[in-house]
Amino acid sequence: MLFSSEELLELKRTAPQYGRTQGLADKLDDLQKGRIDVANYGTMKVYQPIVISYEVTTGAASIIVSANLPFKIRVIDVVIEPTGASTNGTIEIHDGTNAITNTMLCATDKTIARATTIDDAYSTIAAGGTLEIVCAGDAVGSTVALVTIKAIAVD
Repeated sequence: MLFSSEELLELKRTAPQYGRTQGLADKLDDLQKGRIDVANYGTMKVYQPIVISYEVTTGAASIIVSANLPFKIRVIDVVIEPTGASTNGTIEIHDGTNAITNTMLCATDKTIARATTIDDAYSTIAAGGTLEIVCAGDAVGSTVALVTIKAIAVD
């Protein structure tokens, strides 16, 4: 449950601006109770995150996770867990042509790296598009990691 009944009442009482945005507190209450009626909620959307995990074991220059995505997605987060000793290894996520994320250092075993920037011009990938992991900065085979990409399906 997102909010208790008391918390929703307090939200309605103390934040009247939510009442002017088509009753956000009521929408949150409906959402957590499973009473979603698309006709009454306009542009409000509820997304289930899609988690794509890929273990980079070769450190090749380019690893295509999918060259034929079954539906349109938007990348919203990327986490890298290095699983080996690399010297200068880096990883980026691309749409097949353009970088979606910043370059993430993948050089220290057990040290988590996270995308600090996601380029919204490229983070949405069409159905049939490509999601690519690009390794660089080290000898092939040295950059190894578990790459976890969080995305949502979009219209």
